[in-house]
Amino acid sequence: MLRRHQVDRTRHRLTHRRAAAAMALCLISLMGCATELGQKQIHFTTADWTFQGTIGSKLTSDHYVIYTTCKRKPFVQALPGFLETCHRAYVELLPADTMAAAPLPTYFFQRRAEWERFTREFSPGRADTYMRIRRGGFTERGVTVSHYSTQHSSLSILAHEGLHQFLAATGRDRIPAWINEGLACYFESFDLVNGRPVFDPRNNTLRAPALRKALAEASLIPLRHLLATNAGLAMHEKSQHVYSYYAQEWSLIHFLLHSPMNNPYHAGFRKLLDELGTEAMKRKTNAYLATDTDGTLSLGEAVFQAYVTDDFTQFEADYKKFIHELLDLKTF
Repeated sequence: MLRRHQVDRTRHRLTHRRAAAAMALCLISLMGCATELGQKQIHFTTADWTFQGTIGSKLTSDHYVIYTTCKRKPFVQALPGFLETCHRAYVELLPADTMAAAPLPTYFFQRRAEWERFTREFSPGRADTYMRIRRGGFTERGVTVSHYSTQHSSLSILAHEGLHQFLAATGRDRIPAWINEGLACYFESFDLVNGRPVFDPRNNTLRAPALRKALAEASLIPLRHLLATNAGLAMHEKSQHVYSYYAQEWSLIHFLLHSPMNNPYHAGFRKLLDELGTEAMKRKTNAYLATDTDGTLSLGEAVFQAYVTDDFTQFEADYKKFIHELLDLKTF
């Protein structure tokens, strides 16, 4: 067991290094004011922008306006193309009837200290909660705010927060956290092919280790609690609980979208995505909430029952089996 663990860690380090090297080459190839991703060029404009005396840049594309103090020029020049490609992926999974009229604001800082100062000014009421985020960002009032850490993690965070922002911009932010956070985690993992992110949700090297640890320690969050909680509440728990929360949200969404030909829950979840945040979703959910005479059913549980299943015991068994397959564990 120890040897296998050491081999897994070595493979992870090599994979991460190769991915980082490939990413650096892809990002360098994207310099300039027109980024070609796939068959379409991403055009954007660049202007000066200053934050508390620090000179930065403002980059504006079709769907995003990026305010950044990041000094890594190739990386910064690649951001509009990266986010626009994320936007296409969001639209493909979650088609929207309405879109934001103006580009979506994204603040990306070079240093955490800048991020903290901005956060306390932008959201003084929630700043203390946001300060608990050690590596990440947040989305509030349709604005995403994050800071540089490494190339890979920075892009993963931008893709994660971008999904939250997209849902808000398309009027679908008032939805259970398990869907919102799970979908955001679904977009964290990708390969860069000619500078274009190709999403690969199954190989989420950020979430898989935490999921493996929770499984090994028999500390998986029970399904009902997972459906009822939210990221704000999770942030006040111990760090391992936070890691488990996001890892399980990722794996839950992946399970619901996994193997549609053999997955009895897939069709119902796809219907939920089609009706996400609509009056139809509210009506179906309210029908379940109306039967909750003791008032213990959460909104997240009601939505899950309305679209996926009300047999939590069977689902949890099927979900745990999927986790073992996802982590490539041979025994269950």
